[in-house]
Amino acid sequence: MRFTTPGRKAAVIAVLVAVNLLLALLVDALHSQAGSIVLTVLQLAAWYLVSRMFRGPGESVRAARPWWRMTNRPLLSGVLAVVYGVLALVNVGFSFAGYGSLSGTVSILAELVLAGLFTVSFRRLSSLARAAA
Repeated sequence: MRFTTPGRKAAVIAVLVAVNLLLALLVDALHSQAGSIVLTVLQLAAWYLVSRMFRGPGESVRAARPWWRMTNRPLLSGVLAVVYGVLALVNVGFSFAGYGSLSGTVSILAELVLAGLFTVSFRRLSSLARAAA
């Protein structure tokens, strides 16, 4: 299944965010460190899976997307790389301020993985855009 229109992509993201919020509230209510870690791993897997299913203008709908391609545009990949990098830094700051935990560390690692994937995507898409120009 591939999503090519902005409306369908927005619907998929809205569903993911809603499910994420419900699970986060449940995990928080249960005060479960293990549940929080599992939720973080599921979030990471879900965002990566969604990046495989979305297609931008000019992308083949049938062909598999390369592992490194997280978005269709370098700017969006760059912005998301910065967002996830900043989130990781903020959480590192909270950890040093005394709010650290194992689940927080796993969250930081997941944010760093996403920041890294979006950075690789930004660099490769930028190189492709320069080569095409």
